[in-house]
Amino acid sequence: MKKLLSIAMILATGMLFAQAPCTDCAFSQISTGTRGMAVNTSDVAQVGLANTANVLQVGLGNYSNVDQNGLNFGIGGVLNTAYIDQSGTRNHSDVSQQGDGNLGYVTQIGFENYAKQDVGVGFAEANYAEVFQSGSLNTSIQKQRFDNNDAYVYQLGVANYAEQDQSSGADGVAGSIAIIYQDGAFNESKQVQRGSDNIAVSTQIGLSNTAYSSQTSDPGSTYLNYSDIFQDGISNKACVTQIATGGDNYSFILQDGSSNSAFVEQDALASGNISTIFQTGIGNLACVKQTGL
Repeated sequence: MKKLLSIAMILATGMLFAQAPCTDCAFSQISTGTRGMAVNTSDVAQVGLANTANVLQVGLGNYSNVDQNGLNFGIGGVLNTAYIDQSGTRNHSDVSQQGDGNLGYVTQIGFENYAKQDVGVGFAEANYAEVFQSGSLNTSIQKQRFDNNDAYVYQLGVANYAEQDQSSGADGVAGSIAIIYQDGAFNESKQVQRGSDNIAVSTQIGLSNTAYSSQTSDPGSTYLNYSDIFQDGISNKACVTQIATGGDNYSFILQDGSSNSAFVEQDALASGNISTIFQTGIGNLACVKQTGL
């Protein structure tokens, strides 16, 4: 069992750490991009073996582009699948899949939703991405590179934004998993993962919540990063940055109330770090910085 050198458990109610190494981690919502014309538009191009695309569009100005290219070192294009279902006005979906066994699924209901999935190149194996959006002005962008990456986004409400960027960085290694669920209005969540065995889960319910996770590990290593963020209330913010080079990093944040903020920065150089933050109430601030030497 790997040694967990640093363990920080903060259960804060009404506690303020002004001197803590906190950062704002604010990011602007990405533009929804160019929309389709005043008529429905669908463009599907498939090359390779056993590709499948199914597009259903209802409304005015929907746009869908599915490009599945099976040229993966001469043997790719196996069992790629994309399903797009759009209903409403001016929805936009762009899916491009390259490699082995990729799956799509985009469902958008509402007004001016935008979803883009760009899955794999090179040794792109068994990638899976799914987006469900309901409401208006939602934006979801997912990019996955090899090997066994998964990504899910479910958004309900107004003007939600979610972006996931994952890459295992090596062939034949355990991939990353990123899950985002948002309910409410003006929520933002961004998750970036590099390397092997990274997992990030973010759930936000309420108004104006922000969650950010950045996790990095060495490709093909046995060390992992795990981040789980749950926020309920108004204007909560949680930011997690983890690097696993010589141990495992674990972070768990649960915030309930309004205006709570939590910041976690962990670097496992020789052994692992664990951080657990639980906050309930109004205006709490918790900051954790740990290095496993």
